[in-house]
Amino acid sequence: MAVLNEALAKRQNISDEQRVNLQFLYKKLDNLIREEQLEERLSDKNVAKDYVRRMQNIEFQLQENWNFSKDPLCHTWWNSFDNCRCPKMDNNERFGHEKIHRQDCPFHGFESD
Repeated sequence: MAVLNEALAKRQNISDEQRVNLQFLYKKLDNLIREEQLEERLSDKNVAKDYVRRMQNIEFQLQENWNFSKDPLCHTWWNSFDNCRCPKMDNNERFGHEKIHRQDCPFHGFESD
């Protein structure tokens, strides 16, 4: 079970229902990342895009339950897949401003398609 940041939960005035939702969403997130590790069809861009879509949906639900505005530039897990080739450190530095994608990333390299 994920341990919630209690100081943040208090500051954001998180309800008991939101706590339950957050625990569920973090478990769902963990399961999605584990599932990707076993996926053998990532060369199929539709499979990879489905992982991106599912991750983004979870991230939006997390933002909602943490009482944050929904902002894709403030997603923190989008490049957590083992096979994601997008630069993690560069993206951490640009958090909230922009995302840097690598063209050879099986998840994000073809977003303009």
